[in-house]
Amino acid sequence: MASRNGMGRATALMALVAVLAWTGSGSAAPTPGPLGEFEAHGDVGAPKRPGAATYNAASQEYGMSGAGVNMWRPRDEFHFAWKKLTGDFILQARMEFLGRGVDPHRKAGWIVRSSLDADSPYADGVVHGDGLTSLQYRRAKGAITEQIELALRGADAIQLERKGNSFTFSAARFGDPYTVSRLPDLPLGDAVYVGLFLCSHDPEVVERAIFRNVRIIRPVMDAFVPYRDYIGSQLEILDLQSGHRQLLLSSARPFEAPNWTPDGKSLIYNSSGGTESCRGRLHRFDLATRQSTVIDTGSATRNNNDHVLSFDGTMIGISDHRTADGQSTIFTLPVGGGTPRRITP
Repeated sequence: MASRNGMGRATALMALVAVLAWTGSGSAAPTPGPLGEFEAHGDVGAPKRPGAATYNAASQEYGMSGAGVNMWRPRDEFHFAWKKLTGDFILQARMEFLGRGVDPHRKAGWIVRSSLDADSPYADGVVHGDGLTSLQYRRAKGAITEQIELALRGADAIQLERKGNSFTFSAARFGDPYTVSRLPDLPLGDAVYVGLFLCSHDPEVVERAIFRNVRIIRPVMDAFVPYRDYIGSQLEILDLQSGHRQLLLSSARPFEAPNWTPDGKSLIYNSSGGTESCRGRLHRFDLATRQSTVIDTGSATRNNNDHVLSFDGTMIGISDHRTADGQSTIFTLPVGGGTPRRITP
């Protein structure tokens, strides 16, 4: 499938014309309703020039503009798209500054804050305009920011993870392995404000950035047992050349092993959890309608993820284990559904 990476730069810039008024409290001024994955967005710390944020549902990209003084001294100024989270999480995105920029230390990335106050303790995973990539943090309210610099410069893929009171920042240029830095002990409280941010480093300047492949992930519990415990699944398409990921389907019911049909119009996957009547059923996901339907596989309804399509796309081979001895058995049937024909003993 062709990448949706092409919300052109001109379109992205036009989408950023809306601005927010600051309320004067030093906290973010949220807009009504959510912005994609986030509850709200607004300026933190009363920057002289207001910022803005937009979400393109078709490309699943976030556009952001923001101003503000350098985020280093006892208070910050920046634009922030946030949601409130508790517990552990993993934050992923690809980011790109728009334009040459003014100050080389304009910065954008993920940030986790105890509050929306301008002097709140925080941790962030950030890329600067000059390529500096670092994990920055403020240990106490009103304290000076500290920093752990990564050896890598010019990253565009960033990941920030919280586990307990520890933070791990991973960054890379697209296609390369992550470079990792860790901050072992930074208590920010259980409930925190989490999101994307942009700071221009110059109060007179508004900078712009685009965030793609934005994912907020809940990691499994420490005692998680596969195929006994379930956390749901997401169906995505990855464009191998651009790295753009398009989220197609999210479900609390786990599923796995999507296969392309040769005509490129559908994906076939199997459910791997949930109720007994749903576990092991095959589903066809129509890429045009974004709808999923169950494929009739007759009596072979305990399929695992070892299904495969014939080269001409007319037949499907399945591996079903609803036999007297519980062993896996291969069947074939028409790809649109029908009576299964047993192939192996």
